[in-house]
Amino acid sequence: MDKRLWLKIAAGLSFFMAICQTVISLSPAAAAYFQAPPPLLENRLQLFLVGEGAAVILVIFGLYALSGAGSIRYLPLLRLGLTGISSLYLLRGLFFIFTVLTILGVLEGEILIQGVISHLVFLAAGITYAVGTVLNWKEMQIRR
Repeated sequence: MDKRLWLKIAAGLSFFMAICQTVISLSPAAAAYFQAPPPLLENRLQLFLVGEGAAVILVIFGLYALSGAGSIRYLPLLRLGLTGISSLYLLRGLFFIFTVLTILGVLEGEILIQGVISHLVFLAAGITYAVGTVLNWKEMQIRR
């Protein structure tokens, strides 16, 4: 398997999450389903701006993955950026541990399917970013 494929898949996951974020920011019902804070639900413009801000960040993350894969030009601080992005996604994905602890009865709380799916998507993205970054580390320095 081409080791650059890991970063291309990571980019695809980031772009997918950006699209989902855009849909959520355009629909108060979707935002409510994903438990957006009430002040955002009451103000559609603020919901849109905050949601699209998050979507833009996810697109930038995807561009960094494509840069690491060599599909687009070399972006500044590429290796540091990919390491940070991997860490952020993994940290967010590891919230899945709380879901497991709730299922096991160690923690009390409600388990929401949208939360579980969200944790797993972030965890998958974090793993693909981390593996792709490690596999392509030397090539990213040489290409610079």
